[in-house]
Amino acid sequence: MKSSRFALLAFAAIVGIGSLAGSAHYSPAAAFGPDYGWMGNRKYMDCIKYVGAYGPDYAGRDKNIAACKRAYLPGGR
Repeated sequence: MKSSRFALLAFAAIVGIGSLAGSAHYSPAAAFGPDYGWMGNRKYMDCIKYVGAYGPDYAGRDKNIAACKRAYLPGGR
């Protein structure tokens, strides 16, 4: 009797976990939160690398980043 109760509990746990995992939608950007969706935008990331936004500060850096945002992000944030 105890082993069948344990088996039923284990089965219910597996079904519950499986249904929760199955209903979740996976998105790599969602792993970082809603504010990091731009990381999946390959054209924007390439533009940022091209203008040297990851390097040291230089004159016009913010202007170049803003141009990449206007060109490749929805709404031009």
